Amino acid sequence: MSTRWRPIFDPTHLYFVTTATANRTQIFRRDIIKRTLVDALYFTSLMNNTHLFAFVVMPNHIHVIIQCTEGFPLQKWTRAFKTCTSQLIVRLYQMEQNWHELSLLATAGTQAGTQRYKVWENGYLAKNVVGPEFLIQKLTYIHNNPVQSHWQLASAPEEYQWSSARFYLQDDKECLIPIQDVRELLA
Repeated sequence: MSTRWRPIFDPTHLYFVTTATANRTQIFRRDIIKRTLVDALYFTSLMNNTHLFAFVVMPNHIHVIIQCTEGFPLQKWTRAFKTCTSQLIVRLYQMEQNWHELSLLATAGTQAGTQRYKVWENGYLAKNVVGPEFLIQKLTYIHNNPVQSHWQLASAPEEYQWSSARFYLQDDKECLIPIQDVRELLA
């Protein structure tokens, strides 16, 4: 996926980022894996002074809306997140002796010729959030992704706990991890 388009990084901008698993394998089905990804989103953002505004973890990909800093641009944030989560997921499968999942990851690694186990595809898709309409469109897309007919992970966006939908759609501001409220930028 190295041919993916990436905008010229501007630390004053927000970005809608998508990255998927190698071979689009649905390895993010289990709650323990999703929890690992969500915690890593928070940790990677916190440790690198980036602002996470929205997220969703799907069975084979994630979407985020994020603002990075000049000292830690989007490319570095993405690399840090993917490296951390890859190591944690592989360790979990090894601890569980989950040979089936490790075999899938090993096959992807062999095909890529770069590593023993490959969790993520190469690269990522990043779109510069160019205005309020685009931001609202992507925020809506992220939150509605789990209820799409081909996924059917929840009947309403706020029912899917592995996203920031509850924070934006319910009055109690419930979210698995702290995030920045993008509506403050729209005011």
